[in-house]
Amino acid sequence: MKILQVSFKNRNGHTLRGFVNLPDTDKKVPMVLLLHGFTGNCYGYKGLNTQIARTLAENGFGCARFDFYGNGESDGNFEDCTFTGLYEDTEDMFKWLGEQEFADKDNLYLSGQSMGGYVAASCAPKVNPHGLILLCPGAGMWFGCAESADQVKKSGKTWVDMEGLKYEMAFNYDMARHPIPFEEAKGYEGPVLITRASDDNLVDERTVNTYAECYKDVETLTVEGGGHNFASIPAREKITDAMITFIKKNS
Repeated sequence: MKILQVSFKNRNGHTLRGFVNLPDTDKKVPMVLLLHGFTGNCYGYKGLNTQIARTLAENGFGCARFDFYGNGESDGNFEDCTFTGLYEDTEDMFKWLGEQEFADKDNLYLSGQSMGGYVAASCAPKVNPHGLILLCPGAGMWFGCAESADQVKKSGKTWVDMEGLKYEMAFNYDMARHPIPFEEAKGYEGPVLITRASDDNLVDERTVNTYAECYKDVETLTVEGGGHNFASIPAREKITDAMITFIKKNS
């Protein structure tokens, strides 16, 4: 397996940094762009994204993962991050990936976990990946986001301390200007895999089913245990196995 440390400038001139995991081959390979969750980074919770990327590479597929602007090692601070910026970064990442010499441009997949899944679903109709993989897509963060920001503003503040990160309420107001997530996801015609854990207390079965109604070619998978971040060995093995099977089937 090969691991590349990569970076590029997004449309706003900010440097996004991340990693690409590749199998040991000089041939072009199917690639997955894997988006991280809210307040996270390209490694994922307890290395979830790293584990997925390595397993994909071991099975002949590549995986690219970046920190969004304002997150991790990319430029900016968390308070600089905007919700619209996540969409722009995703589009720029996907375009960058399609330009790389190691990528099979006809087999580019878009995936994301939690907030990253929400963003991936919303961006898919525009970037049109070969396949879409949603890992517990966090559409629920949209509902009531403006009202939550209003409550913070009533206290005389424009931001909250999010476990050491300055979370500006402008992020919520920006998110509220977007359509309901399930409407934004409509229009993508390719194959879709949607997963969640049975004990996920942030993304319920109704969310998965509502997303599934947006697509014509869709598979859903519920794994036992692991919570919102698939934080168990069996849960992570099952979702990576499902991703591999899905990519093999559709590539």
